[in-house]
Amino acid sequence: MNDTTTEQTAAADARDILLTVADQLADGPHYRTITEAERLALILDAVTARHGYGVPALNLDREVRLLAPTIAWELSRGEYALILRRAAGGAQ
Repeated sequence: MNDTTTEQTAAADARDILLTVADQLADGPHYRTITEAERLALILDAVTARHGYGVPALNLDREVRLLAPTIAWELSRGEYALILRRAAGGAQ
């Protein structure tokens, strides 16, 4: 596997994690406010559920956190789910 293939796989995996978190947010009480701490926890939870612990999981967590916009103002979980889908390049 060459470096380009590895990078493409990591990017696709990061997008899948974003969509997983977006689905979680949309399925729950979508009107409730999400915090930055909750954003970080949801990302870490999704990464460890898929990849466990270790260096590859830490690298993926870092990649997903870079792709997922930080929460700088009050947002509902539903609004943030839409933002994550957009960041992943997925449908709204």
